[in-house]
Amino acid sequence: MSLFMWCAIIGCGALLLSLLLDGLFDALDDLLFDGSLPVLACALGVFGAVGMGVQALAGQRLSTAVLVGVPAAFAVAAAAGTRAAWVRLRRSMPRNAVPLTAGELVGSEVRVLWWKDGRGEVMASSRGHQVTLPARSDDVLRGGTVAWVVDATADDTLVVGRIDPPESPQRPPDGPMTATD
Repeated sequence: MSLFMWCAIIGCGALLLSLLLDGLFDALDDLLFDGSLPVLACALGVFGAVGMGVQALAGQRLSTAVLVGVPAAFAVAAAAGTRAAWVRLRRSMPRNAVPLTAGELVGSEVRVLWWKDGRGEVMASSRGHQVTLPARSDDVLRGGTVAWVVDATADDTLVVGRIDPPESPQRPPDGPMTATD
């Protein structure tokens, strides 16, 4: 058995064990390879498999440097691709997964989704998250109107108040203006 076959067997075996025993050795992640055992096993397995392929295709006509260099390059490329995919995946994940609380929304603007008999549901936006929460109010509200959060109760129900539309300025009557002394 060649060196490449041993690398492929050890790499694939370590990868298989790390996938099958996924949660079993999580406590040891900080001690052994900082949790990157599957990445290292994948690179070792690719190194061995590509090395066996190159050796089978070339036979004994190529030098040892080529037989080791080509699989090593593929293994490094596989590790770099895995690392790049992992970094991209981590960057696309939400960074702030803490859910909004009703207390954070006091003083913010909400949109009424539906309303009946002093109770209903409103939609609020804060920190890039949208949330719908139950609400109550003494004001008469209709769906689609905008309201302010006045208070939040212990059971995460918002107390909202209506926003009155601004009064339009008084327009002078149409017609010529006359000055009277």
